[in-house]
Amino acid sequence: MKHPQGLHPRNRHHERYDFKTLIAACPELAPFVSMNTYGVETIDFAGPDAVKTLNKALLRTFYGITFWDLPAGYLCPPVPGRADYIHYMADLLGERNGGVIPRGKSVKVLDIGMGANCIYPIIGHHEYGWRFVGSDVDAVAIRAAKQIVAANSTLAGAVECRLQPESSAIFKGVVQPGE
Repeated sequence: MKHPQGLHPRNRHHERYDFKTLIAACPELAPFVSMNTYGVETIDFAGPDAVKTLNKALLRTFYGITFWDLPAGYLCPPVPGRADYIHYMADLLGERNGGVIPRGKSVKVLDIGMGANCIYPIIGHHEYGWRFVGSDVDAVAIRAAKQIVAANSTLAGAVECRLQPESSAIFKGVVQPGE
């Protein structure tokens, strides 16, 4: 299903960022917000700390995530774009399910290469109630993702992080018997 105008219709991030609301949820965002030459509040999107703090604010405000942090140098994905991927995946699943998007814990998703940010499981679980197994070959990324999951009760029982010890393997050792 193609949506020609911007973000997916179910994406929560269609409008300009409401920085007052975001700062209320995440006060540490305030120092990064300034007026641009057009008189519009913004952040410096080239500044990694600003983008990371914006993500924290978005995840708190829209997804109920109280703790989210990344090790230095790890991917800080744009939340609105990642939400789009989840909504399009939901559409694809719905096409195979009589036009109804499957929701709830009976849907189990494998996120290969989940990274330290755990972003797809966060959004997919919040929006659709799906459960996730996230895998990565990077032990630091898995530790960071596990920390995010452990610190957010909304993710309890919904996200499992598994280290893939063999970088040349995808499923071996990650997908367990019966899954």
